[in-house]
Formats: sequence, C-alpha cells, structure tokens
Amino acid sequence: MSKALNKNITVQGLLELFPSELLDKLSDKTNVDHQVKKLFGKNMFYLLLYGFLESSRASLRSLEDVYNSHKFKFLFNIDQQNVTKFNSLSDRLESMNPDFFKRIYEYAHSMLSKWYTDSEAENYSIIRVDSTLVKEVANKLREGITTANQHNSRKHIKFTIAMDDLFPLDAEVFTDKQYSNENHSIPEVVINQDNKLGIFVFDRGVNSRDKFNEFDNLNKSFVTRISPTKQLNVITKNKMDSDKYNNLLIQEDLIVNLFNRRHQRSNPFRLIKTIKNDGSNEELWFLTNCLDLKTSEIVAIYRKRWDIEVFFRFIKQELNFSHFVSTKVNGIKNILYITLTLAILILIYKKQNNIGYKTAVRRFRIELD
Repeated sequence: MSKALNKNITVQGLLELFPSELLDKLSDKTNVDHQVKKLFGKNMFYLLLYGFLESSRASLRSLEDVYNSHKFKFLFNIDQQNVTKFNSLSDRLESMNPDFFKRIYEYAHSMLSKWYTDSEAENYSIIRVDSTLVKEVANKLREGITTANQHNSRKHIKFTIAMDDLFPLDAEVFTDKQYSNENHSIPEVVINQDNKLGIFVFDRGVNSRDKFNEFDNLNKSFVTRISPTKQLNVITKNKMDSDKYNNLLIQEDLIVNLFNRRHQRSNPFRLIKTIKNDGSNEELWFLTNCLDLKTSEIVAIYRKRWDIEVFFRFIKQELNFSHFVSTKVNGIKNILYITLTLAILILIYKKQNNIGYKTAVRRFRIELD
C-alpha cells in the first residue's frame, strides 16, 4: 500500500480530489452547461453526491429540499438566492450529457486506483461481471424491458457492471428486450474491457458455447459455472492438485469440447467437476480457459464472484439505487455514474478505516456535515 494510505483517510481528503477547477474543466469538455443559467453540472454533482447520502430514499422532492437548504449552499459555496424546483431538477437530469458524470467517475477510478501498489494485488486481477435489475410500474418508466404478471405490467432497466478487487470498472445500461438474456448483456461488457491480465468471472446465466469461444478467441480469460451436461467430448484428464476445496469434493479436472445448439464442437476448455460434501450430492461444474492455474485456484476464483452481489446489495440498500430518481434513460445513466463515484469514495473510506459498509456510509455522512 502506498504511504498516502498508511493512516485513516478523511472525507475532506477524498472530496479534495474533485476541486472546483476540475469540475469546471470537465463541464467545458462535455459542454454540459450549454445554455444553462442555474443548475450547472458542478452544482448537480454536489447535489447528487450529498443528496444521496442525506436521504435514505432520495427523490426529486428530497433533492429539491437539499438544494434549497442553507446548509447545502454553505457547504458547496452556492449563492443563497439560487433556488430550484423538483421539476427543474427532473428536466436537468434528463437533458444533461452523461459523459460529464462518466468522466468524473473515470477520473475518480484512475486517481484512487493509483493509491494502491501492484504488490497488493495478485498476479492477475479477478473481474467480476454480473447484472442487477431495477423495476418500476410500466406507465412511470419511459423506456425499459417490459415484464407482465397477473396483477400489473412492469418495466425494468438492466445494469451490468464489471468490478475488480477494489472498484467497479465499467457499467452498461440496457433497455432492449434482447438484453434480458445474460448471453447478450454480460458478454458485451466483457468484450469491451481492455484488461489483458484480468480473469473474468460470471455466473451460469451465460451458457452460450459460442460466447465461450468468442472470449477464448479474443484471449479473454474466464471462469464460470455450467449446468451438468452429457453433451461434451473428453479430450484428456488433468492431474488434480487437490481433491477438496472447502465443502466441495473435486472429482475430475478435464479438457473437453462442449457442443452448441447446432451440435458444433467448441474450443477446448477446462472443466472441473465437483460435488457438494453436505449430503445433498449437488454437482457443481466449473468451466474455464485458464490452463495453468491450480484446480483449487479455479474454484476459489469463482467463489470471489460473490463480491459483486455484495456490491449490488450495498448500492441498493445504502445508496438509493433500488428505485428511479429519473425515469428517462439519459437521467438513469447520470444517476448510475454518480452512484458509482460515490461508491468508490465510500469503498476507499471503508477499506482505509477498516469498518463495514453501513458504518462507512453513516460516518461518511456525519463527517461530510
């Protein structure tokens, strides 16, 4: 760990990474303040950052109250005569260029990643990729993937996020029906990542043999689970370095071809067969194109996929990500990037002060005040 992080870090120290001059510069580059007289990009950044911490369930009404409060204006050096209404905030969120908040997020990620030396990481980076859904009654959400049941029709937005050992790396917003299938959403995020040392780990929602081939042909290392199948060809058996990992009994380590729906053989992949040692005898099969790692390492890498589930729960429960502040895709993207930026700040604060998620959010809020 770098010397800058050998002691507890303060909220003030984190916020100093976003000086007014930087935000003004990003505003100019993204033209986010074109023909805007009051709700400048910089002020919207301050509002969303502070408003999401201030309220347990942020809404346009609560953001209006925050923006018009003397405390908020004092904290962020905004003219006390500068007031707004919730509908103006709605219009601004929906019209703002998402590149403004995306660049702030990318800046935060690049700056804070430098605080950690390579010695902290393993020889490879594990990149967890998964999706989460946020749903709303259909007539409230302008765009989205429609689902229906016997009671009402709902729409949902799909967020697919890639996350390394520290921070979220990338995020995509999907509203088209085809992306309800993980064979479309997760591969798009994996392929867009330019991480040569990374091993992507994702759940068995991705089961397309053609996508596995595509990852392998693009030299994208991956670890996933597949459902047990008889549709495979065993090429060779590997010598196992271990016959047990936690509550799993490792049965076989194989090199196999799988078959797609057209009965075509896949590239050779490594298949590790395990069974739960808890009386259920449930089979868990792990598939990868990593040939040099130990059998137990492959299983351990897959287990780390759970970290992104914890991250989703964190941003939904603690950072207001379980409902829509804006109902247009443009506004939703803005909220996504500000949420990821705030999440990065809190994850650093949590890590450096050696505390839990809830405590980190509470203390971050208190210290901000």
